[in-house]
Formats: sequence, C-alpha cells, structure tokens
Amino acid sequence: MYAAGIDVGTTTVCGVLLDAKSGRVERVITLDNDASFPGKRFEDLQDPERIWELAEGIYRDFRRDYPKLSCIGFTGQMHGILYVNREGRAVSPLFTWQDERGNEPYPGGEGETYAEAMSRLTGYPMASGYGLTTHFYNLRNGLVPKEAVSFCTIADYLGMRLTGRNTPCLSVSNGASLGCFDLAEMAFDGEALARAGIPPEILPQCQADCGLLGQTGEGIPVSTGIGDNQASVLGAVRELEGSVLINIGTASQISAGLTRYVETEKTELRAICRDQYLLVGAGLCGGRAYAALERFFRRAAVLLTGSDPGKLYGAMDRILKENGTGHTSLTVDTRFCGTRQEPEKRGGIANLGLENFTPEDFILGVLEGMAEELLDFYREMERLGVPKPGHLIGSGNGLRMNPRLQRIFEEKFGLPMEIPAHKEEAAYGAALWALTGAGICPSLKEAQKRIVYEE
Repeated sequence: MYAAGIDVGTTTVCGVLLDAKSGRVERVITLDNDASFPGKRFEDLQDPERIWELAEGIYRDFRRDYPKLSCIGFTGQMHGILYVNREGRAVSPLFTWQDERGNEPYPGGEGETYAEAMSRLTGYPMASGYGLTTHFYNLRNGLVPKEAVSFCTIADYLGMRLTGRNTPCLSVSNGASLGCFDLAEMAFDGEALARAGIPPEILPQCQADCGLLGQTGEGIPVSTGIGDNQASVLGAVRELEGSVLINIGTASQISAGLTRYVETEKTELRAICRDQYLLVGAGLCGGRAYAALERFFRRAAVLLTGSDPGKLYGAMDRILKENGTGHTSLTVDTRFCGTRQEPEKRGGIANLGLENFTPEDFILGVLEGMAEELLDFYREMERLGVPKPGHLIGSGNGLRMNPRLQRIFEEKFGLPMEIPAHKEEAAYGAALWALTGAGICPSLKEAQKRIVYEE
C-alpha cells in the first residue's frame, strides 16, 4: 500500500511516493515548473493547465509503477489564486504568491496601496500576494473573468481536475492563506469582505477537518489540498506541540504547533485543521540573503580580476570551516526584502569596525542575522504560550547544506537539530495528510510517526 503527495512549488513540481506502513520513500519525481509567463511589471503569473500536465504526468507514473496506490494529496504555493468556471476549469492564470499588484497605489487612497486599503476596510492584515488582495485589485480594475464563479489555490485546482469535481473545496489551511479568514470560526469573514465590496458568492467552500475531495477515475481517494507551509511541517515534525521547525529555502520560516486559537501580531497563526494550528514567523529573504552575499563576492571577483570564478558557495563553506565555531561582533539585519507587514523595510549592518570589516565576518554576520530574524519571531511565540521545545527540527536546502547555520540554531535553542531523512518535506506531508483523509491513519499524529530523521 502506497501514498502519494505532490507539491507545486514556484520553480518545481515534486511528487513523493511513500510506503503507507513504514513511511519509507519509494520514489521521488521532480520536474521543472516551466509554467511561468510574462505579464506586467508587477505581475507574477503561471499557466494552471501546464501545471496540471506536469502533476498529472507524475500521478500517471506513480499509478503505472505502483498499482497499489491507496491515496493522493496535493500541496503547493499558498496565497495565490486562479479563477474557475462552472465546469471547474481555469479561466485565468495562476496569480502566484509573488504577484505584486497588491502593492500598486490604491486610487484615492492618499498614498495607500491596494493591500493597505484592503487591511483598512476589512480590519484584517492583508499583504500583496494574498488571494483576496489579488481579487480585490482585479475586481476594482475589471479583471475578474466573466465566466468566473469561484477561485482556489493551485493545489485545490489539481485535486478538482483529478477527481472531476466542478466546485472548489479548500482545507482551512488554504482558505485562511487567502486572507480575511476568521480562524476562530474557521470560515471567511463575510461581513469584513462586504466592507471591501467583495460579494460572498465567489468565495470557495472550506472544510475544517482533514477529509477527501473525491476519487480519481480509478477510485483512488484524493484529499483536500493543504498549504505548503503546513504540509512541510507535517512532513518534518513527529510531534507538533513541543517542537520547533526551522525551514530555510529561498525564504525562511519558524513554526510551532498549538491546539488553541490565539491573537498574534508579529507572527501568523495558521490553521492546519479543526483545533490544530501553527504559529509561523516568516522571513521573506531567508536563504536569499546568503545567496546575495555569494553574488556580491562573485561580482567583486569579476571586477577585480576580470574573470568569473563561478559559484563561490564552496569557498564560503571552506571559510566557515576554517573559522571553526567562531562568532562575529558584526550585526547584520537580513530583512533585505522587507517584511509582510512592512514591505518597504530594508536590512542593515551595524557595529562595523576595522577589526570586523572582513569577508569572514560578513559571512558569519549574514548567517547569524538569518537566525536572529527567526529567533525574534520565536520570542513572540513564547509570549503566546508555546511550550518550551523538546525538539529542534531543520528542513530546507538552505539549512541542510549549511552545517554552520545548523550549529547557530543549536546554540540559540540549546538543542540538537534533527533533520528528516527525506528532503521533500511538503510533498511528504501532503502524502501523510492524504493517509489521514482517506482513513488509512486514524489521526495526523499517528501518520507523523512514520517520519525518520537522519543519523
């Protein structure tokens, strides 16, 4: 018996097939997500039909080679939306989470952006890239397709296509990611949306429990989609409460589980399902900060020597190894891409002197700055009642490939870092979600026991 999970990322589409009993990964398929196409300067668009072709191909490969496939789950980039018609087919591009139309000036808003106007009108913190911010802009600018009857995330759309369903049904993890969602009631706030002039008829249905969307033509259960952050946590953490997960890829997140609703400011409360939440602190830059430093070093080499040395991550790793367990007095704020609440905010460098004006200090300073941004979120989580962690879990290539960054987090939390043996945490988590939705596992907690960590 096998379970499959498919994760639609911004740059790749990844499928994982695991043994439903042991949790062992049997096969991984990763394809380039080549669905992007150009738009206006502030747009970030992808073709949902191309993504469907890629995901369906992964499903067919799994189905052909593993006929005992027992369930399938989808996850993918949250926040972004696409519009569907009465037949359940896409009638728009996928407006991804990176779409910036929400940061465009709002007419008559005295310097407000669309996201800021949406926040003011609804009372909810809204950001550019959130599905309902995107819809608000499209509605005000006559860009909602005439055939559109609803909208959903890309993970939900793939589930619709695979089951033949013509109406979206979102898990609360995806529904809440669109914005204006009452997490205490597990439903969109219709009154708040009415204040922004958004009719409720277009809102998709949401489901608070881990359940099924339908079945494939071959009778294989398909679970509701789950947000990629929640899926990556489920696919990496055996025990939600009492664990802290650090994920560093292009962006960065720190996550901890809660079984109750709380009000939060710096961090985000995200729903997994009924009575199961995550507190999440999300950095927009994350691994991009380290990548930016590598580009700086490479650019300097080109300007000084006239030749391109190629990628310098290996050399940076060597410098870190030679430095041992040393620290730096340099303070680097790595919020180079701003924050969700303050997109205009930028990073900085402080305490710079002649003694620490060195490449070694800049490398260590950026790594410690990346960690400090997430630790600042964790301080807020502690204030909200997150229990003292007994487990520190790490995931994402930005962390897996940087042992020094792992040590920095271990020092800050006073715990050894455990890293899942599988690298595709979000797709793995979608498969565990499907095992639960299909009733093969009685609970998510039981499904998560299948996770194995590296020695």
